[in-house]
This record gives sequence, structure tokens and C-alpha cells, in this order.
Amino acid sequence: MKQSTRIIIILTLLYCSVASVSNAQQIGLEVDFFGYADNREYKSIYTEDKTFFGAILSPKLYFALDSNHRVYGGVHYNQDFGMHSENKERVSPIAYYNFKNKNIDFALGLMPRHERLADVPRMVLADTFMYDRPNIEGMYFSFHNQHIKQAIYIDWLSKQSPQHRERFVVGLSGKYTFGNFYLADDALLYHNALTSNAEIEDHIQDNGIVLLRAGADWSRKTFLDSLTIDAGMAIGFDRVRTEYDLRVARGFISNIYLGYKQFFLGNTLYLGDAQNLPNGDSFYQRETYNRLDLGWTPFRKGNLEGKFTASFHFAPDQVSNQQAFTLRYRFGKSLL
Repeated sequence: MKQSTRIIIILTLLYCSVASVSNAQQIGLEVDFFGYADNREYKSIYTEDKTFFGAILSPKLYFALDSNHRVYGGVHYNQDFGMHSENKERVSPIAYYNFKNKNIDFALGLMPRHERLADVPRMVLADTFMYDRPNIEGMYFSFHNQHIKQAIYIDWLSKQSPQHRERFVVGLSGKYTFGNFYLADDALLYHNALTSNAEIEDHIQDNGIVLLRAGADWSRKTFLDSLTIDAGMAIGFDRVRTEYDLRVARGFISNIYLGYKQFFLGNTLYLGDAQNLPNGDSFYQRETYNRLDLGWTPFRKGNLEGKFTASFHFAPDQVSNQQAFTLRYRFGKSLL
């Protein structure tokens, strides 16, 4: 059966099942379209010279039990352009429960990654996850009010089997605002365990990264629409049991972001020990790294945004460049 046929069947069954429940307060449809063209002319070691070019269509139905409780069901249809036998379309299910009020957001299941982890720094989670693995498969909890937002999540990457290791990540992401100033924390623990086959010689890997930053947000307090500056420390941990003991890598990281009308500039500087980051951006696997982003948003209206970014990666061995255009359109509609 073709993947497109499966999508139609899944969505039809979802709609029929929720429509049959008579005591629902609300049934609705949400659709997220994400198109991407990301050309990476990487020359440095540890990095992969690659082009990501494709689109992800993510329709989902929701069943609202009341104003706080919802159940979602849908699919991600992910298609890299230029399909051949080694580059097939991918269909990933969306199925999760969500409790949300003015302070709490809790979700359990297979939930879209972008909705909750879009702002996690690349040092913690590489942006390629948005292309290749659009779901979080696990749990997410956040508390937020006017001054605080703190989230914790677990993403199960691989279930244990005779051929596959048990792998998962546990992450934190938070921001505490005091007037024009803020503190931000981001952390990730990666656990790469064993297979269920005792004859395979595996070694358990524990890997972690912690980012702590202090910054200031002067958006709209100058002629600029956006102006944020922060700086802090990055502490990485790595251990492969029975192979080597815990290793600690420390560094300094700073960020600046400026936005004026349709244009923006972002810069990230890292100085310190080379990091071992199985889930983070590979450019941080060196002692010095600077990333400069120059961007243009040609159109932004409502839930539609198209953005072009030219990125320059300054590393001790080479200077690499990257050009990316992304387009995201999200809309929703109540059906019942």
C-alpha cells in the first residue's frame, strides 16, 4: 500500500472515530506545512556537507474533552525532493494527549517537535532533528507565567532489541525574566544503553550538556525591533562505561540577535574545550567556533512565515557557509 493511501485512510478513520462521539465540546483540525531548502557547504572536519530539500505536511485532528483536555491524532508526511529507492517518503504518526491551562502544558505521546522545542539552542539539539525526526516520542511538561517558563521533556529514541540499543534523552529548557534581564537554562542527558543480545560487546554511554546564560532584552527600546544579548557557560559531560571515566568539557558561549523590520542578524561565539555532542551541532566539537547568521524575512502574515538565512561558520580549520530558506504555514479550524 502506498504511503499516500495510508495517510488518507488514517485521517478518515480518525475523523470518523472522533465525529462519532456525541458529547464532545469541540472537534477541530490543525495543519502545519513546513518547506525547507537548506544547502550546507561545510568544509570543516566532523561536519557533513549536505543539502536538505523537501517538505513536511502535518495534518492532525483534535478531540476536546473540555477547555483543558485534548487528544490529538494525525501524521507527518515528510518528503525529501528527488525521491529514489534510497530516499523514500516517510510517514510518522501523531498521537498524544495534552493538558493545557494558563500555567501548565503537559503532553504524552508522539507530539510535533517544533511546537515545543523550536527555541532549544543548537548546541543542545541540532536543527536537523526538525527535518529528520519531527516528533518527540515521550513526555513534555512545562510551567509558565509572566516571568518564568521551565520545561522538562523525555524523548525516547530507540527501544531495546537484539539489534538495537535502548536510547533516550532527557532535557530541560527554561527562561526567567526580570524586567529587561533574564536567566536561561538548557540541558540534555543522552543515555545510550545496551542491546538485549548479551553476545554483542556494547558499552553504555552517558553524555550531557548544560548551558547557563544571563542576558538582556532591549527589543523595541532602540530603533531596532529586536535586540537581545546573553553570555554564559557550557559544561559537557561524557563517559563510556568500562572504556573511560567521566570527562568534563567547559566553555564560554555568547549570543547576540538584532532585528529590524524584515532583516535580522545573529551571532554565536563559543570558546573553550571541544565538546562531544551526539545530539548537538557538530561544529561545537572544537575549541573555537563562531556562527554568523544574516537573514531576511520576505513575507510574514498571520501564521505564514518565509525566511531566508545565510550562515557563516568560522572554525580553526575552515570557514563554511550555509544558505537556507524555510516556509511555515499553520492554520486550524473547528469542525464541530
